[in-house]
Amino acid sequence: MQEKTTKSTLQISSLCIGFLGIQIGFALQAGNVTRILQNYGADLTQVSLFWLIAPLSGAVIQPLIGYWSDRNINSGSTRVPYLLTGGILCALSLYALPNSNLLIALWSPLFIGAFLIIIIDLSFNVSMHPLRAAVTDYLPTFQQPKGFAIQTFLISIGAIIGSTLPYILHKFLSFSSTSESQQIADNVKWSFYIGATLLLITVLITAKAITSNNINPLSAAQPKASNTFTLPKIPKKMWQLGLIQFFSWAAFFLVWIYMTPAIAQHIYAEFDYSSQSKLYADAANYTGILFGCYHLAASLFSLALPYLYKKTNVITTHIIALFIGGIGLLVVFNCHNVNLLYIPMICIGIAWSSILASPFALLSRLIPHQKIGLYFGIFNLFITVPQILVGLCSGILIQDYFEGKAIFAIIIAGMSLLLAGSTALLFRKFLKL
Repeated sequence: MQEKTTKSTLQISSLCIGFLGIQIGFALQAGNVTRILQNYGADLTQVSLFWLIAPLSGAVIQPLIGYWSDRNINSGSTRVPYLLTGGILCALSLYALPNSNLLIALWSPLFIGAFLIIIIDLSFNVSMHPLRAAVTDYLPTFQQPKGFAIQTFLISIGAIIGSTLPYILHKFLSFSSTSESQQIADNVKWSFYIGATLLLITVLITAKAITSNNINPLSAAQPKASNTFTLPKIPKKMWQLGLIQFFSWAAFFLVWIYMTPAIAQHIYAEFDYSSQSKLYADAANYTGILFGCYHLAASLFSLALPYLYKKTNVITTHIIALFIGGIGLLVVFNCHNVNLLYIPMICIGIAWSSILASPFALLSRLIPHQKIGLYFGIFNLFITVPQILVGLCSGILIQDYFEGKAIFAIIIAGMSLLLAGSTALLFRKFLKL
């Protein structure tokens, strides 16, 4: 086996920078898809069902990509073909999504938009998996926590860009934030164009960094692991980590779906979701700023993660971050002024930073490296399954039991994050690695 040499911070960043572009696209989707679908005619109940597309595609695609790309690595190749395929398809779909109304003669723009969201989410999953695995593929074990922290930093920077682009284009470059019926505002449309371009550039940089390294972390001369996989082979600690992930990702999925209507209703007292509503457009743009704030907090906290891991340990750091985030989400209910929302967003960002790094830093020490892609793909089920359940149930729950008041989805998200922290606390002594 060829030895994995110590990498500089610049080399690690080059391996991970594709995440910046992917996250720009993901943040644009997370911050604007609810708005786009409502502009195209979806109601609040339907929106949660459309959001099922992402976790369903992830549940199917990530284990398959993990298995297939492991075979590439074990035979002396790379995961680059999957990275490039996903990145290119995703960029093309991001260019097309805001223009779904142009095909209205062929089909409803709502369904065209939904089809493009399917392609975007499939592409995200195809390209994201090789990026996540790059840390374990090309970094020695002692540098992997730093690698995951750098990934989190770049993810957060990408999310800041993607979350704030519509606001910046409207506020500082005078792009319109409203539009005619079943059309997308110019500030959102051009945000998607810019995001798609940056995604493509950063994915190409990472692909170049991987191929120029010319590293085969598992050479053909090394004994290969069996290609068979059964659930009982999943380590017990991976199940414990998975339960923590379950409650963590259920919380953030609720935030992504409902934060825009929650801000519109709770702060702006606006219940008109049409593209002509100025107040709803303001609420949607401001939600982008709030998302940018929590991603900024995540990026700054990610820089401290390697130090905190050494000072305490990974699981203790994660527990504290989850409790801070849960409290932050609960505080949103008591904020009736937009300026007060920055404080809970900082708390949410701290939790998000740890969610993106800590579980993977722990997982990388628990699983055989010959099957790292497959196990990462299986671990992704603990991310996608809670999102599927939230997508199926939350629309009916909020509409029927909370009279369509989206702020209660944010409260449920806070409770879920506190439950994740409590679960991590319960398993703390088993996950001290």
